[in-house]
Amino acid sequence: MVDKFNIKYIDNKSNIEMEMPLEKLVKSLLALEIDINFHIEALKAQAIIIRTNLLRSSKFLGGSEDIKLEIKPLEFFKDIWNENYNKNIDKVNTVVEETKGLVILYDNKPIDAKYHICCGGSTENAENVLGNQVNYLRRVLCNHCKDSKYWESEKTYRLEEIAEKTQTKFPEIDECNKIEILNFIENIEKDQYGRIESIKVGNKNFRGTELMEKLNLPSTKFNIYPSEIKFIFKGTGHGVGLCQQGAEKMAQDGNNFQDILEYYYTRIKIAEFTFPCIEKPLYGKILVIDPGHGGEDRGYIGDYLQTEEKNIAMSLSQILKKSLENKGAVVHLTREIDENILIIERARKTNEIHPDFFISIHLDYYPNSTMKGTEIFYFRQDHLAKNLGNLILGELKAEGIPVRGIKEGNFYVFRGINTSSLLIEIGYLSNPEEEVVLIQEKYLKKLANSIESGILKYFNG
Repeated sequence: MVDKFNIKYIDNKSNIEMEMPLEKLVKSLLALEIDINFHIEALKAQAIIIRTNLLRSSKFLGGSEDIKLEIKPLEFFKDIWNENYNKNIDKVNTVVEETKGLVILYDNKPIDAKYHICCGGSTENAENVLGNQVNYLRRVLCNHCKDSKYWESEKTYRLEEIAEKTQTKFPEIDECNKIEILNFIENIEKDQYGRIESIKVGNKNFRGTELMEKLNLPSTKFNIYPSEIKFIFKGTGHGVGLCQQGAEKMAQDGNNFQDILEYYYTRIKIAEFTFPCIEKPLYGKILVIDPGHGGEDRGYIGDYLQTEEKNIAMSLSQILKKSLENKGAVVHLTREIDENILIIERARKTNEIHPDFFISIHLDYYPNSTMKGTEIFYFRQDHLAKNLGNLILGELKAEGIPVRGIKEGNFYVFRGINTSSLLIEIGYLSNPEEEVVLIQEKYLKKLANSIESGILKYFNG
């Protein structure tokens, strides 16, 4: 399907929506975004980065913004590559063909594959540049780029230029007295690898990345020479993700594209992209299923058969996990075995995963043994969760399973989760009839199928 998949994008010059086959677009961008003379394994790494970012941004896969590109056809490079044109075209075709369909995944979703020219000794954590933590964009040490021409550079400014570009005010400058720049640029905070985290310029404080943008600086890793207002830089670019010069050196040293990508991106996998289809309608969705209780925390105990809540919750969660995975979803359980995991730890694990939905499985108890049925709770005014809950209830009713409706719940497990959440009480262990069916695998599969059907309707309409 990858051969037939087209990417829609907005042409930067004409502002018109265009469309191009994915792999053809990768070829065009590869020639623009990296030195074609690089080692073929470094080029393969870049091709996979380009493909990953295109698919991640595609509206087909839920991208929220239009992709804006300025595409040059490969013929554009004839006058640039001259006698090497045919050789380079063959190289581009080989690179893209040998990586066709491959993308970088984290939790089964294409990553935001950041890259830059040269890191200057270490890449950067995402939160220091982008403002939010990204699990796969973590700092790595990199001396691979130390022999690059981009390893060190310098840029000189007059004080007046700095004031204008940063919109700051400096004290009056006495030209007769050589006042040091540190009277005007101070409070410089660096991380342990030399990147500027914060800096005061005149009367304003800036993040390193802000000053980089305002002064058009090549990097946030710099020193200032007071008397000359000279910035001395290490590296070129924001420092997040792959270092192109480092990738080139790694390739020259015998590393393949997978080695390179796994070095610069943390805990990722490289795989051929699977498009959502009829067989895998939940592809790309991430769900966390929370089997309630566990270990010494047995939950409620059935009056008739002494059934323990923790065991039924785990059995249903395992059935549901397998069923959802067969539909293409990535499913995590907050506990895999019979152990007591604190609610705060369940929330922490869930928030690290960043799922599309969190579902906690429990059973209920009531002194009146006639009480029965499934009840669903959602957190406060979370309309997305309420919508999914109602869809699940509808599927349960259709299967003849008794239901008690949906309500707002202020459970502690909800308050610690940073995504839409449901808590499903699947039945009453205080009801002898319901306790008997709740231990039957056939009935649990019926419950799981109803929950799955509700989830399918929620994501696919």
